[in-house]
Amino acid sequence: MSPLIERLQSYMRRAAAQRYESLPVPPFTVFLHAFDPLIYFNYAIPDGPPTGDVSEPLRRLREEFQRRGRVPRFEYVSELAPGLADTLLAAGFRQEAEARVMVCTPETFTPVAVPEGLALSVLTSSSPREEARAYCTTARRGFSPGEPYEASEEEVSKTLEELERGRAMVGRVEGEPAVVGMFTPPSEGIAELGGVATLERFRKRGLGTALTSRLAREAFAGGVDMLFLSTITEEAGRIYERVGFRFATRMLFMVEGSHPEGAMLPVTG
Repeated sequence: MSPLIERLQSYMRRAAAQRYESLPVPPFTVFLHAFDPLIYFNYAIPDGPPTGDVSEPLRRLREEFQRRGRVPRFEYVSELAPGLADTLLAAGFRQEAEARVMVCTPETFTPVAVPEGLALSVLTSSSPREEARAYCTTARRGFSPGEPYEASEEEVSKTLEELERGRAMVGRVEGEPAVVGMFTPPSEGIAELGGVATLERFRKRGLGTALTSRLAREAFAGGVDMLFLSTITEEAGRIYERVGFRFATRMLFMVEGSHPEGAMLPVTG
């Protein structure tokens, strides 16, 4: 792997270990959210290119997920373990998606103007709880349109805790939350931009692009030298290119085959 790819995957492991409970199941590590079973918050990452028969580790890995009421799932840079996808397919997993990992640096960053009528507010660990609640609720509704959802007190507290070093943002239109996003706590100059979600009725207005631009500016002003994200769709990739993100590598998302297809995917706009 290239130094860039190694740096990205190393960061992903560190960030997951900070946010989730880590359970070693060599040659994999399982990361589980403390209370939210949403599949995107629960996944495993290979520790490196697996060698030999991994049927027993996969059995134990499934047990750990199922014991916590989670769906067995993997997220990893495909270059990290080139043959793992075939192994997982043979073991009853299916490919949920393949994502493009894109990177933005202060040199490639291209600021985008905020559309008229969009008010952006930055959230930190000292923000009011109602601001954090608006962020959490809007993010979930953006990822899962039609799902009745209100953020719990536990989720609000967890989000504020995570914002000790990271940042989140809420964009409002006429006072109503419309778009949200965040970047993770920086580590060794890297941070991940994620959770950019726009409520259905506010899409196709450039709100996600403007919020991404503002988040990138906040990250670089805070000392980040490489901001990255993963995107499923080509359309979203083009949105991020406008802000200065460039393709770096690919990630695979592999999920237990029994999990229903058509699961939630991140939505931007």
